Amino acid sequence: MSVRIWVSTLFDPVYRCGGWAYVRADGAELTGQAGGQRQTTAGGLGPLALAAALSDLDPKTPITVHAAAPLRAAITALPGHVAAGWRTPDNEPVADADLWKLLLPKLGARPITVLPAPEGRINPTAFADAWAELGRDKAKASGKAFASAIPKTNLAKVKGL
Repeated sequence: MSVRIWVSTLFDPVYRCGGWAYVRADGAELTGQAGGQRQTTAGGLGPLALAAALSDLDPKTPITVHAAAPLRAAITALPGHVAAGWRTPDNEPVADADLWKLLLPKLGARPITVLPAPEGRINPTAFADAWAELGRDKAKASGKAFASAIPKTNLAKVKGL
């Protein structure tokens, strides 16, 4: 059985800060976390969210990741980037390669399915969006990185799991 993970990231280019969140369903068990970063990039938030979501999973556990198009494309491109020495087809360095390299051991050799984030206002991605916004705002206000578990009582109310 595949563990399902919904990932959301939000980035504020003016302040170079962003937030991330994930909701994870492993059978009936729900977990989630939200965080925020200062001095980051839009593309650097996805690996942070995925690393947090995978931190306590067996590296052989199959996962299904629901994410927006940029993160889906980045995950799908990983094998090619590794094979090309972390260079793009235009021979440019891969953006945020340092964060993706840190994520690779957590991805392991597990089977990964990458799907679009569901549309609409009442689903796990919309729930994660709200928490990613909170993470971004906390990082912006405090001036430092932030991460916190999403309370189980909140997770129990997520529609669409």
